[in-house]
Amino acid sequence: MTETSRTTSPPEVRSFRNFRVLWLGQLFSSIGSPFQTIAVSLWILETGRGASALAAVLAVGTISQLIGTLFSGPLVDRLGALNIILHCDALRCALAGLLAVALLLESDTVAVIGLVSASSAVGGVFLPALRSAPGVLLSEEDRPRGNSLMEVSNSTSMLVGALAGGMTVAFVGPVPAVGFNAAGFAVGALCAALMKHRSAFGGTTTSTDGMAGLVREGLAFVRRTGWLRTLLLIDATLDLVTAGQLSVGLPAISRQLTGASSLGLMIAGFGAGSLMGALLASRLPRIPFLPLRRIHPLRRVYLLQLLAAPFLGVLPLSTLPVATVCLVVAGVLNAIASVHYVSIIQRNVDSAVLGRVMALLVAAGLSVQPLGQILCGVLIEGGWLRESFAAGALVMVLVCALGLTRRNLRELAH
Repeated sequence: MTETSRTTSPPEVRSFRNFRVLWLGQLFSSIGSPFQTIAVSLWILETGRGASALAAVLAVGTISQLIGTLFSGPLVDRLGALNIILHCDALRCALAGLLAVALLLESDTVAVIGLVSASSAVGGVFLPALRSAPGVLLSEEDRPRGNSLMEVSNSTSMLVGALAGGMTVAFVGPVPAVGFNAAGFAVGALCAALMKHRSAFGGTTTSTDGMAGLVREGLAFVRRTGWLRTLLLIDATLDLVTAGQLSVGLPAISRQLTGASSLGLMIAGFGAGSLMGALLASRLPRIPFLPLRRIHPLRRVYLLQLLAAPFLGVLPLSTLPVATVCLVVAGVLNAIASVHYVSIIQRNVDSAVLGRVMALLVAAGLSVQPLGQILCGVLIEGGWLRESFAAGALVMVLVCALGLTRRNLRELAH
Protein backbone atom coordinates (compact mmCIF):
# COMPACT_ATOMS: atom_id res chain seq x y z
CA MET A 1 0.00 0.00 0.00
CA THR A 2 1.57 3.24 -1.10
CA GLU A 3 0.49 6.81 -1.40
CA THR A 4 1.94 9.43 -3.71
CA SER A 5 1.37 13.17 -3.71
CA ARG A 6 0.74 15.01 -6.92
CA THR A 7 2.10 18.43 -7.65
CA THR A 8 0.14 21.06 -5.77
CA SER A 9 -1.16 24.18 -7.44
CA PRO A 10 1.63 26.63 -8.35
CA PRO A 11 1.74 29.96 -6.49
CA GLU A 12 0.77 32.02 -9.52
CA VAL A 13 -2.68 30.39 -9.74
CA ARG A 14 -3.37 30.69 -6.00
CA SER A 15 -4.74 34.22 -6.25
CA PHE A 16 -7.22 35.54 -3.72
CA ARG A 17 -9.21 37.15 -6.53
CA ASN A 18 -9.67 33.73 -8.11
CA PHE A 19 -10.77 32.30 -4.75
CA ARG A 20 -13.40 35.02 -4.37
CA VAL A 21 -15.19 33.64 -7.43
CA LEU A 22 -15.66 30.35 -5.60
CA TRP A 23 -16.69 32.15 -2.41
CA LEU A 24 -19.31 34.24 -4.19
CA GLY A 25 -20.96 31.10 -5.51
CA GLN A 26 -20.90 29.48 -2.07
CA LEU A 27 -22.44 32.61 -0.53
CA PHE A 28 -25.50 32.25 -2.78
CA SER A 29 -25.54 28.50 -2.23
CA SER A 30 -25.43 28.76 1.58
CA ILE A 31 -28.16 31.42 1.73
CA GLY A 32 -30.50 29.07 -0.13
CA SER A 33 -30.06 26.13 2.27
CA PRO A 34 -32.34 27.46 5.05
CA PHE A 35 -35.04 28.05 2.43
CA GLN A 36 -35.25 24.30 1.83
CA THR A 37 -35.02 23.33 5.51
CA ILE A 38 -37.88 25.64 6.48
CA ALA A 39 -39.95 24.72 3.42
CA VAL A 40 -39.74 20.97 4.01
CA SER A 41 -40.42 21.28 7.74
CA LEU A 42 -43.54 23.42 7.30
CA TRP A 43 -44.77 21.42 4.30
CA ILE A 44 -44.70 18.22 6.35
CA LEU A 45 -46.57 19.80 9.27
CA GLU A 46 -49.10 21.73 7.17
CA THR A 47 -50.02 18.69 5.05
CA GLY A 48 -50.99 16.78 8.19
CA ARG A 49 -48.10 14.33 8.25
CA GLY A 50 -47.28 15.26 11.83
CA ALA A 51 -44.24 15.75 14.02
CA SER A 52 -43.23 12.09 13.76
CA ALA A 53 -42.83 12.41 10.00
CA LEU A 54 -40.77 15.58 10.48
CA ALA A 55 -38.58 13.82 13.04
CA ALA A 56 -38.05 10.94 10.60
CA VAL A 57 -36.99 13.32 7.82
CA LEU A 58 -34.54 15.16 10.09
CA ALA A 59 -33.09 11.96 11.55
CA VAL A 60 -32.58 10.31 8.18
CA GLY A 61 -31.04 13.52 6.86
CA THR A 62 -28.50 13.65 9.70
CA ILE A 63 -27.56 9.98 9.27
CA SER A 64 -27.22 10.43 5.51
CA GLN A 65 -24.97 13.47 5.99
CA LEU A 66 -22.76 11.50 8.35
CA ILE A 67 -22.47 8.64 5.84
CA GLY A 68 -21.58 11.08 3.08
CA THR A 69 -18.93 12.65 5.28
CA LEU A 70 -17.25 9.28 5.87
CA PHE A 71 -16.77 8.87 2.11
CA SER A 72 -15.78 12.49 1.54
CA GLY A 73 -12.17 12.46 2.76
CA PRO A 74 -10.76 9.92 0.26
CA LEU A 75 -12.77 11.51 -2.56
CA VAL A 76 -11.47 15.01 -1.80
CA ASP A 77 -7.85 13.87 -1.59
CA ARG A 78 -8.13 11.83 -4.77
CA LEU A 79 -10.25 14.09 -7.00
CA GLY A 80 -9.53 17.53 -5.51
CA ALA A 81 -11.66 19.82 -3.34
CA LEU A 82 -12.70 22.08 -6.22
CA ASN A 83 -13.93 19.18 -8.35
CA ILE A 84 -15.94 17.80 -5.42
CA ILE A 85 -17.50 21.23 -4.76
CA LEU A 86 -18.47 21.62 -8.43
CA HIS A 87 -20.05 18.20 -8.80
CA CYS A 88 -21.77 18.24 -5.41
CA ASP A 89 -23.41 21.60 -6.09
CA ALA A 90 -24.56 20.41 -9.52
CA LEU A 91 -26.01 17.24 -8.02
CA ARG A 92 -27.69 19.10 -5.15
CA CYS A 93 -29.23 21.49 -7.68
CA ALA A 94 -30.82 18.56 -9.49
CA LEU A 95 -32.03 16.99 -6.24
CA ALA A 96 -33.53 20.27 -5.02
CA GLY A 97 -35.37 20.60 -8.33
CA LEU A 98 -36.80 17.09 -7.94
CA LEU A 99 -37.77 17.89 -4.35
CA ALA A 100 -39.67 21.01 -5.51
CA VAL A 101 -41.59 18.83 -7.97
CA ALA A 102 -42.33 16.29 -5.22
CA LEU A 103 -43.71 19.01 -2.94
CA LEU A 104 -45.77 20.46 -5.79
CA LEU A 105 -47.31 17.06 -6.51
CA GLU A 106 -47.79 16.39 -2.78
CA SER A 107 -45.84 13.14 -3.00
CA ASP A 108 -45.79 10.73 -0.08
CA THR A 109 -43.40 11.15 2.83
CA VAL A 110 -41.14 8.33 1.65
CA ALA A 111 -40.32 10.19 -1.58
CA VAL A 112 -39.53 13.38 0.35
CA ILE A 113 -37.36 11.47 2.83
CA GLY A 114 -35.50 9.84 -0.07
CA LEU A 115 -34.73 13.15 -1.77
CA VAL A 116 -33.78 14.90 1.49
CA SER A 117 -31.51 12.02 2.50
CA ALA A 118 -29.84 11.98 -0.92
CA SER A 119 -29.25 15.72 -0.75
CA SER A 120 -27.92 15.39 2.82
CA ALA A 121 -25.52 12.63 1.79
CA VAL A 122 -24.16 14.79 -1.02
CA GLY A 123 -23.90 17.65 1.49
CA GLY A 124 -21.85 15.37 3.72
CA VAL A 125 -19.39 14.82 0.87
CA PHE A 126 -19.40 18.54 0.11
CA LEU A 127 -18.62 20.05 3.53
CA PRO A 128 -15.10 18.62 4.08
CA ALA A 129 -14.24 19.65 0.52
CA LEU A 130 -15.34 23.20 1.25
CA ARG A 131 -13.32 23.31 4.48
CA SER A 132 -10.28 21.98 2.62
CA ALA A 133 -10.59 24.48 -0.24
CA PRO A 134 -8.70 27.46 1.28
CA GLY A 135 -5.82 25.15 2.24
CA VAL A 136 -5.50 23.98 -1.36
CA LEU A 137 -6.52 27.05 -3.35
CA LEU A 138 -4.71 29.78 -1.38
CA SER A 139 -1.20 30.55 -0.22
CA GLU A 140 -0.48 30.17 3.49
CA GLU A 141 -0.58 33.94 3.90
CA ASP A 142 -4.08 34.21 2.41
CA ARG A 143 -5.68 31.20 4.12
CA PRO A 144 -6.93 33.06 7.22
CA ARG A 145 -8.69 35.59 4.96
CA GLY A 146 -10.16 32.75 2.94
CA ASN A 147 -11.41 30.96 6.03
CA SER A 148 -12.91 34.23 7.28
CA LEU A 149 -14.86 34.58 4.05
CA MET A 150 -16.13 31.00 4.35
CA GLU A 151 -17.30 31.73 7.88
CA VAL A 152 -19.02 34.88 6.58
CA SER A 153 -21.02 32.64 4.21
CA ASN A 154 -22.12 30.42 7.09
CA SER A 155 -23.08 33.38 9.26
CA THR A 156 -24.95 35.12 6.43
CA SER A 157 -26.88 31.92 5.81
CA MET A 158 -27.91 31.82 9.48
CA LEU A 159 -28.80 35.50 9.65
CA VAL A 160 -30.22 36.30 6.20
CA GLY A 161 -31.13 32.91 4.76
CA ALA A 162 -33.36 31.82 7.64
CA LEU A 163 -35.23 35.15 7.76
CA ALA A 164 -35.70 35.36 3.98
CA GLY A 165 -36.57 31.66 3.78
CA GLY A 166 -39.27 31.98 6.42
CA MET A 167 -40.79 34.98 4.66
CA THR A 168 -40.69 33.21 1.29
CA VAL A 169 -42.46 30.13 2.64
CA ALA A 170 -45.01 32.28 4.46
CA PHE A 171 -45.92 34.47 1.48
CA VAL A 172 -45.39 32.31 -1.62
CA GLY A 173 -45.20 28.74 -0.31
CA PRO A 174 -42.62 25.94 0.05
CA VAL A 175 -42.20 25.06 -3.63
CA PRO A 176 -40.69 28.44 -4.70
CA ALA A 177 -38.47 28.34 -1.59
CA VAL A 178 -37.02 24.97 -2.58
CA GLY A 179 -36.68 26.28 -6.14
CA PHE A 180 -34.63 29.21 -4.81
CA ASN A 181 -32.34 26.71 -3.07
CA ALA A 182 -31.87 24.86 -6.37
CA ALA A 183 -30.94 28.16 -8.03
CA GLY A 184 -28.39 28.83 -5.27
CA PHE A 185 -26.73 25.48 -5.88
CA ALA A 186 -26.66 26.25 -9.62
CA VAL A 187 -24.83 29.53 -8.92
CA GLY A 188 -22.36 27.69 -6.68
CA ALA A 189 -21.61 25.12 -9.38
CA LEU A 190 -21.30 27.81 -12.05
CA CYS A 191 -18.82 29.87 -10.02
CA ALA A 192 -16.72 26.77 -9.31
CA ALA A 193 -16.68 25.99 -13.03
CA LEU A 194 -15.66 29.57 -13.89
CA MET A 195 -12.56 29.61 -11.67
CA LYS A 196 -9.35 30.20 -13.57
CA HIS A 197 -6.72 27.45 -13.78
CA ARG A 198 -9.30 24.90 -12.58
CA SER A 199 -7.26 22.00 -13.94
CA ALA A 200 -4.39 22.93 -11.58
CA PHE A 201 -6.51 22.11 -8.54
CA GLY A 202 -6.87 18.38 -8.99
CA GLY A 203 -6.39 15.77 -6.30
CA THR A 204 -3.16 15.78 -4.31
CA THR A 205 -2.83 12.07 -3.68
CA THR A 206 -3.25 8.62 -5.17
CA SER A 207 -3.08 5.16 -3.66
CA THR A 208 -2.25 1.87 -5.29
CA ASP A 209 -4.93 0.23 -3.12
CA GLY A 210 -7.71 2.54 -4.32
CA MET A 211 -10.29 4.08 -2.02
CA ALA A 212 -9.82 1.47 0.70
CA GLY A 213 -6.12 2.25 0.77
CA LEU A 214 -6.83 5.97 1.11
CA VAL A 215 -9.12 5.30 4.08
CA ARG A 216 -6.50 3.13 5.81
CA GLU A 217 -3.78 5.69 5.21
CA GLY A 218 -5.96 8.46 6.63
CA LEU A 219 -6.71 6.48 9.78
CA ALA A 220 -3.04 5.60 10.15
CA PHE A 221 -2.17 9.30 9.96
CA VAL A 222 -4.62 10.05 12.80
CA ARG A 223 -3.25 7.20 14.95
CA ARG A 224 0.32 8.48 14.74
CA THR A 225 -0.59 12.16 15.16
CA GLY A 226 -1.19 12.83 18.85
CA TRP A 227 -2.28 16.44 18.56
CA LEU A 228 -4.93 15.51 15.98
CA ARG A 229 -6.45 12.86 18.25
CA THR A 230 -6.65 15.47 21.00
CA LEU A 231 -8.37 17.91 18.65
CA LEU A 232 -10.91 15.29 17.58
CA LEU A 233 -11.80 14.52 21.19
CA ILE A 234 -12.11 18.15 22.26
CA ASP A 235 -14.02 19.20 19.13
CA ALA A 236 -16.52 16.33 19.49
CA THR A 237 -17.10 17.16 23.16
CA LEU A 238 -17.79 20.83 22.39
CA ASP A 239 -20.22 19.80 19.63
CA LEU A 240 -21.94 17.43 22.06
CA VAL A 241 -22.63 20.33 24.43
CA THR A 242 -23.48 23.16 22.04
CA ALA A 243 -25.71 21.11 19.70
CA GLY A 244 -28.21 20.51 22.47
CA GLN A 245 -28.02 24.04 23.84
CA LEU A 246 -28.65 25.75 20.49
CA SER A 247 -31.15 23.40 18.82
CA VAL A 248 -33.15 22.20 21.85
CA GLY A 249 -32.33 24.62 24.66
CA LEU A 250 -33.07 27.88 22.84
CA PRO A 251 -36.63 26.86 21.82
CA ALA A 252 -37.26 25.84 25.45
CA ILE A 253 -36.00 29.22 26.67
CA SER A 254 -38.16 31.02 24.11
CA ARG A 255 -41.26 29.40 25.61
CA GLN A 256 -40.46 31.17 28.87
CA LEU A 257 -40.15 34.50 27.06
CA THR A 258 -42.38 35.55 24.15
CA GLY A 259 -42.46 32.39 22.04
CA ALA A 260 -41.50 32.24 18.36
CA SER A 261 -40.56 35.91 18.11
CA SER A 262 -38.03 35.60 20.93
CA LEU A 263 -36.54 32.47 19.35
CA GLY A 264 -36.11 34.30 16.06
CA LEU A 265 -34.48 37.24 17.78
CA MET A 266 -32.05 35.03 19.71
CA ILE A 267 -31.06 33.06 16.59
CA ALA A 268 -30.61 36.31 14.69
CA GLY A 269 -28.41 37.58 17.53
CA PHE A 270 -26.16 34.55 17.32
CA GLY A 271 -26.05 34.88 13.52
CA ALA A 272 -25.18 38.58 13.72
CA GLY A 273 -22.42 37.84 16.21
CA SER A 274 -21.08 35.08 14.00
CA LEU A 275 -21.00 37.43 11.03
CA MET A 276 -19.10 40.08 13.01
CA GLY A 277 -16.67 37.47 14.29
CA ALA A 278 -16.04 36.12 10.81
CA LEU A 279 -15.25 39.61 9.52
CA LEU A 280 -12.90 40.28 12.44
CA ALA A 281 -11.15 36.90 12.59
CA SER A 282 -8.33 37.46 10.12
CA ARG A 283 -7.67 41.01 11.36
CA LEU A 284 -7.43 40.55 15.13
CA PRO A 285 -3.92 39.03 15.28
CA ARG A 286 -2.61 42.01 13.28
CA ILE A 287 -3.77 44.60 15.82
CA PRO A 288 -0.60 45.57 17.75
CA PHE A 289 -2.13 46.21 21.19
CA LEU A 290 -4.11 42.96 21.40
CA PRO A 291 -2.52 40.17 23.50
CA LEU A 292 -3.77 37.58 20.95
CA ARG A 293 -0.63 38.23 18.92
CA ARG A 294 1.51 36.59 21.61
CA ILE A 295 -0.70 33.51 22.15
CA HIS A 296 -0.26 30.25 20.27
CA PRO A 297 -3.01 30.06 17.59
CA LEU A 298 -4.61 26.91 19.01
CA ARG A 299 -4.61 28.35 22.50
CA ARG A 300 -6.47 31.33 21.07
CA VAL A 301 -9.17 28.91 19.90
CA TYR A 302 -9.67 27.33 23.30
CA LEU A 303 -9.37 30.64 25.14
CA LEU A 304 -12.12 32.11 22.95
CA GLN A 305 -14.37 29.07 23.48
CA LEU A 306 -13.71 29.23 27.22
CA LEU A 307 -14.76 32.88 27.24
CA ALA A 308 -17.95 31.99 25.33
CA ALA A 309 -19.02 29.32 27.86
CA PRO A 310 -20.44 31.63 30.58
CA PHE A 311 -22.43 33.64 28.02
CA LEU A 312 -24.21 30.41 27.03
CA GLY A 313 -24.54 29.19 30.61
CA VAL A 314 -26.55 32.22 31.80
CA LEU A 315 -29.13 32.17 28.97
CA PRO A 316 -31.98 30.53 30.97
CA LEU A 317 -31.54 33.16 33.70
CA SER A 318 -31.70 36.13 31.32
CA THR A 319 -34.35 38.44 29.95
CA LEU A 320 -34.76 38.51 26.17
CA PRO A 321 -32.50 41.56 25.61
CA VAL A 322 -29.77 40.12 27.85
CA ALA A 323 -30.03 36.67 26.24
CA THR A 324 -29.77 38.21 22.78
CA VAL A 325 -26.68 40.20 23.74
CA CYS A 326 -25.12 37.06 25.27
CA LEU A 327 -25.72 35.17 22.01
CA VAL A 328 -24.21 38.01 19.97
CA VAL A 329 -21.04 37.83 22.10
CA ALA A 330 -20.97 34.03 21.95
CA GLY A 331 -21.42 34.18 18.18
CA VAL A 332 -18.49 36.59 17.80
CA LEU A 333 -16.18 34.44 19.94
CA ASN A 334 -17.25 31.18 18.28
CA ALA A 335 -16.77 32.50 14.74
CA ILE A 336 -13.28 33.84 15.47
CA ALA A 337 -12.35 30.52 17.07
CA SER A 338 -13.71 28.57 14.09
CA VAL A 339 -11.67 30.56 11.56
CA HIS A 340 -8.45 30.12 13.57
CA TYR A 341 -9.21 26.42 14.11
CA VAL A 342 -9.61 25.61 10.42
CA SER A 343 -6.53 27.69 9.52
CA ILE A 344 -4.44 25.73 12.04
CA ILE A 345 -5.54 22.39 10.55
CA GLN A 346 -4.73 23.56 7.03
CA ARG A 347 -1.30 24.81 8.13
CA ASN A 348 -0.29 21.64 9.96
CA VAL A 349 -1.74 18.88 7.76
CA ASP A 350 -0.15 17.89 4.47
CA SER A 351 -2.40 18.46 1.46
CA ALA A 352 -2.17 14.74 0.66
CA VAL A 353 -4.39 13.90 3.66
CA LEU A 354 -6.16 17.23 4.27
CA GLY A 355 -9.50 16.09 2.86
CA ARG A 356 -9.56 12.98 5.03
CA VAL A 357 -8.65 14.94 8.16
CA MET A 358 -11.40 17.50 7.52
CA ALA A 359 -13.87 14.67 6.92
CA LEU A 360 -12.96 13.09 10.26
CA LEU A 361 -13.41 16.40 12.08
CA VAL A 362 -16.83 16.94 10.50
CA ALA A 363 -17.87 13.34 11.17
CA ALA A 364 -16.77 13.57 14.81
CA GLY A 365 -19.07 16.53 15.34
CA LEU A 366 -22.03 15.06 13.43
CA SER A 367 -21.83 11.73 15.24
CA VAL A 368 -22.33 13.26 18.70
CA GLN A 369 -24.81 16.02 17.88
CA PRO A 370 -27.91 13.76 18.05
CA LEU A 371 -26.75 12.47 21.44
CA GLY A 372 -26.29 16.03 22.70
CA GLN A 373 -29.77 16.97 21.49
CA ILE A 374 -31.33 13.93 23.18
CA LEU A 375 -29.51 14.53 26.47
CA CYS A 376 -30.48 18.18 26.52
CA GLY A 377 -34.09 17.29 25.70
CA VAL A 378 -34.28 14.73 28.52
CA LEU A 379 -32.86 17.19 31.04
CA ILE A 380 -35.26 19.94 29.97
CA GLU A 381 -38.26 17.59 30.08
CA GLY A 382 -37.22 16.71 33.63
CA GLY A 383 -37.35 20.37 34.63
CA TRP A 384 -33.56 20.89 34.54
CA LEU A 385 -33.36 23.68 31.95
CA ARG A 386 -31.12 25.99 33.98
CA GLU A 387 -29.00 23.11 35.24
CA SER A 388 -28.49 21.74 31.71
CA PHE A 389 -27.05 25.06 30.50
CA ALA A 390 -24.90 25.43 33.61
CA ALA A 391 -23.56 21.89 33.19
CA GLY A 392 -22.88 22.53 29.51
CA ALA A 393 -20.93 25.69 30.32
CA LEU A 394 -18.91 23.82 32.94
CA VAL A 395 -18.05 21.04 30.47
CA MET A 396 -16.94 23.66 27.92
CA VAL A 397 -14.67 25.31 30.50
CA LEU A 398 -13.10 22.00 31.54
CA VAL A 399 -12.57 20.81 27.97
CA CYS A 400 -11.06 24.13 26.88
CA ALA A 401 -8.79 24.08 29.93
CA LEU A 402 -7.62 20.64 28.80
CA GLY A 403 -6.88 22.05 25.35
CA LEU A 404 -4.89 24.92 26.86
CA THR A 405 -2.68 22.57 28.89
CA ARG A 406 -2.12 19.56 26.59
CA ARG A 407 1.58 19.23 25.75
CA ASN A 408 1.12 17.46 22.43
CA LEU A 409 -0.64 20.54 21.03
CA ARG A 410 2.70 22.34 21.23
CA GLU A 411 3.76 20.27 18.21
CA LEU A 412 1.59 22.51 16.04
CA ALA A 413 3.22 25.19 13.95
CA HIS A 414 2.44 28.82 14.65
